Amino acid sequence: MATRSQIKAFYDERIRLRQQETWRPYEAYPVFLDHLQVESGRKLLDVGCGTGFLLKAAETWGLITYGVDISTEAVKIAKKVSQKSTIQVGDAENLCFRDNFFHYVICLGSLEHFLNMGKAVREMVRVAKDEAKFCIVVPNINYLDWKIAKWRGRSVGTLQQKIHENLLTLQKWMGLFAKNGLIIKEVHHDRWPVKQLQQRITSLFYTNLLDLPKLMKLLTQRAKWLILPLKMTYQFVFILEKSISQ
Repeated sequence: MATRSQIKAFYDERIRLRQQETWRPYEAYPVFLDHLQVESGRKLLDVGCGTGFLLKAAETWGLITYGVDISTEAVKIAKKVSQKSTIQVGDAENLCFRDNFFHYVICLGSLEHFLNMGKAVREMVRVAKDEAKFCIVVPNINYLDWKIAKWRGRSVGTLQQKIHENLLTLQKWMGLFAKNGLIIKEVHHDRWPVKQLQQRITSLFYTNLLDLPKLMKLLTQRAKWLILPLKMTYQFVFILEKSISQ
């Protein structure tokens, strides 16, 4: 298992090389605020904030925004991207915020890389108000393409699998959240890959309609994504609340 310092070094190097292009573009993030139905003037924490695009979106919606990330390089960029946000280097398992502070807590594609996922979830619960809402995005070990890859003897996981990654089923993710103080209100597909495919289809349609084989391949991929059942989707978007006992 990787150490915390190794994980930090991995992300520092990755972000040094790719800068703001390390993760998804800015336009991929407002949908998560839609899921939470956020209200301006409230406090939001992004755990594993990366280069700050979610914080920037939340900032433009009038929220008071905070971010934390293990990567020093990520925090440097995030502070430039979302200049009104309070952002610091830190571990998700030991958040430097007081109890019952945030109205919204978001963690997008990061929880699976934490060394102690249960403790990280409990820390998110601790710093959240009793009426807080959570949005947590995590990968699905039963994602169809990964199942096919596994059948063919290939490794599965995201681009960060080389350093540290926990892939779970829908039921196991649900169990992890329930065990650590959260109630699941909704579970959604992560639809960003569909939007990416649509953008490529639109671009090809207007620039090279004669490339019919490529166009048909993209249309087939898009159709596959749209009909995937939740249990075989790429990533789950969980909307959660604190359990009554917290």
